[in-house]
Amino acid sequence: MTRKRWLRRLLRSFMRILPALTLTVVLFLFALAQGGFLTWFLFYVLIPVDLYLLLLFVYPFRSMTVERTNVNQRIFAGDALHLTVRLKRRWAVPFFLLTLIERPDDQRLAHATTKTQILIWLTSELTTTIRLPNIPRGTFSLNQLELTVGDPFGFFKRTVFLSDATTVFVYPKPVQLPVDDLNLIRHSGAYASSEEADRADFAGVRDYRPSDRPSWLDWKSAARTNTLVTKLFEPDHERLASVTLVATKTEENERFELAVSYTASLLKTLLNCGFTVSLSYRSGTQPLLLHDHSERTLVTAYQALAELTKEQVLELDEVQMTTRAKNIGYAVSTDEGLAAVMSRFADTYRRPQKLFYIVGKQTPQVHPQQPSSWFSILYVTKKQAISKGKTGDDYA
Repeated sequence: MTRKRWLRRLLRSFMRILPALTLTVVLFLFALAQGGFLTWFLFYVLIPVDLYLLLLFVYPFRSMTVERTNVNQRIFAGDALHLTVRLKRRWAVPFFLLTLIERPDDQRLAHATTKTQILIWLTSELTTTIRLPNIPRGTFSLNQLELTVGDPFGFFKRTVFLSDATTVFVYPKPVQLPVDDLNLIRHSGAYASSEEADRADFAGVRDYRPSDRPSWLDWKSAARTNTLVTKLFEPDHERLASVTLVATKTEENERFELAVSYTASLLKTLLNCGFTVSLSYRSGTQPLLLHDHSERTLVTAYQALAELTKEQVLELDEVQMTTRAKNIGYAVSTDEGLAAVMSRFADTYRRPQKLFYIVGKQTPQVHPQQPSSWFSILYVTKKQAISKGKTGDDYA
């Protein structure tokens, strides 16, 4: 701030308290000339008011420090953000009618501007809470807090902006997905085909059971012992799945947010089922590998989706599908062209693929080019993608 601008603000502040000081001088002169109890009473009443106004005028508000603390452990889209604000000052003088206003720089939080009013502050520290309702998904930087101090009679107000940079991650809100929608029956630990079983590690033999596949019979041992025996294989405990989020950079905001929220729901459901998940969601970056259902893994996934914008999202021409054995492919998309791509890939490589297509307001029916037993599609409406009346912590 330049010296000229500082002097202009100082003069403007002084002009605000000048009427009260002028009134006090007029009452004093009137009391000297006329006397009387009422005139002197009004004069003495205004003296502490004038002293308080002068105190507000000269008090170094810039010396105050502010510290924000996020009360919420995790914040999901649509939740209210609760911030604990702690103000500290050097000189504990009485302040009246304090107003704290959180003014976010991000336009997405313009509706969430809120204020907290405090009647009196006497101590050197003050702790209060600010609530920002209905926070959308994203990453937000809160940099300034507006503090306004006034007098009980409304003569003067002093406003100062206190700096304290705080970054808040608002995660997409997951919902509970039916496990049946994931088509996990054939991938519940058994081999998808006898060819995959033959490629597994041999562990031994056991007595034959009528439900055993013929390809599992150990004919050499059966010829040697005259007893049918079945090969045992080392169980493959790792369950693999890939999740791809595909949209267009010109997608409408509501539909894009639904796709991100449904991706978070799909990730959480797969991790709950014991899958190792590879998440492809961002253009120009490597897939995010999620190994378990721990708190740290969930936070990593949610934070990655919280930071995602439409300008960064993966588009159809950037999609790369994995041909790794025993991998189940899932995709959440607003681009109808992905259905044909996934269908051809599933039939060519015989890998199960499922598309969750986010339905828009005027979305045509999407059909793969050819019916396929390896590919399926589920249309997801707004009602299925969001959950009203519950917070994301209900499914965390």
